[in-house]
Amino acid sequence: MEKVSLFKCNDYEESNVDSAVKAAIDILGGIEQFVSPGQTVVLKANMVMKCEPEKCATTHPSVVAAVGKLALSAGASKVIIADSAGGPFTESYMGAIYKTSGFADIAEKYGFELNQNFNSYKVNMPTARVGKHFLICDCLESADVIINLSKLKTHTFTGYTNAVKNMFGAIPGLSKVEMHGQFRTLDVFGDFIYDILDYFGKKIVLNVTDAVMTMEGAGPTNGTPRKVGAILASANPVCLDTVALKLMNVEPITMPFIEKGIERGYLDKDLNIEVVGDRVEDFVVKDFQCITPDNFKSFAHLPRWAQSTFNKTMTKRPTINKKKCRGCKKCYEHCPVKAISMVETRGSKIKKAEIDYNKCIRCYCCQELCPFGVVKVKSGLIYKLMHRKSSKRIKNKGD
Repeated sequence: MEKVSLFKCNDYEESNVDSAVKAAIDILGGIEQFVSPGQTVVLKANMVMKCEPEKCATTHPSVVAAVGKLALSAGASKVIIADSAGGPFTESYMGAIYKTSGFADIAEKYGFELNQNFNSYKVNMPTARVGKHFLICDCLESADVIINLSKLKTHTFTGYTNAVKNMFGAIPGLSKVEMHGQFRTLDVFGDFIYDILDYFGKKIVLNVTDAVMTMEGAGPTNGTPRKVGAILASANPVCLDTVALKLMNVEPITMPFIEKGIERGYLDKDLNIEVVGDRVEDFVVKDFQCITPDNFKSFAHLPRWAQSTFNKTMTKRPTINKKKCRGCKKCYEHCPVKAISMVETRGSKIKKAEIDYNKCIRCYCCQELCPFGVVKVKSGLIYKLMHRKSSKRIKNKGD
């Protein structure tokens, strides 16, 4: 039976985080089970965008530091902090994130390295389900082992993001846009995420979740911080996500990524997981503001044109507040299907973003990457009627 460790951590004070992280890893066999002397260890954090740790969009640097210190104590020759954010995979772009999100400070303090290898490696996987050819960050390819350090958050497209989705950061920079354009539905996109996990395989030796402060509502970048007060760890990312979802008061099987994980053999259908450490019941946030993802697998048998119609009429859709839009072009530059244009607006000296809903594939990259939070996701009447019962079930589970 797969194990997931769970330990209380009330805040990001260094000694508290160090203690919780060490306990979570020790109960799984200790850091020596995952890191050997002389190895190059890459700590794959969540660095979705440039923002302060307090926003709770990125893995907190204290959690990264705690794992990094343990890796060094096990004899790692190098500990490298790495990720590819939602933007150019370049020294200047990632450097700003390292600094603002607190990773530069912990690297200097504890002797870690910040990834400076911005090359890409071409993967060819003829046996993959959908991701037969894609690019990954060279720093992950050249690592001896990877420790996946995720942040527990809601996600408008996938419902939630944690250990499984965190490995999408292995795709360099703007190649993510291409992948969203290629794998447009949540079902196919989920297969691609699992193709990435299959590619790395046992190189990802450990997964650790920062659930001290999480994000609810309009995640993964514009939601609201919410305290859960926990650190979780497991060798299995799907099992880790399954337990983490329970803390959000979500029935795991309602999330497409968990369903896909069962289908792909990462977890059995009975969700047989042994939780060690503290009790799940002590951390459940019953009024956590969750997201119900769009996942119309039942329409897969329909003609492509019909699937497109269902996607446009029965899903949520992103909307842009024209009054608050600053014309930064982030959404325009990162839309995978070029559904956003910059247009002149009466009374404004700058061009502002506008969405063509006939092209929009509802990936919500615009909402995720808007630095000013002016892109919101709204639900139409048909969508609300279809999801009213399921949303109530997810949010009220355990009440």
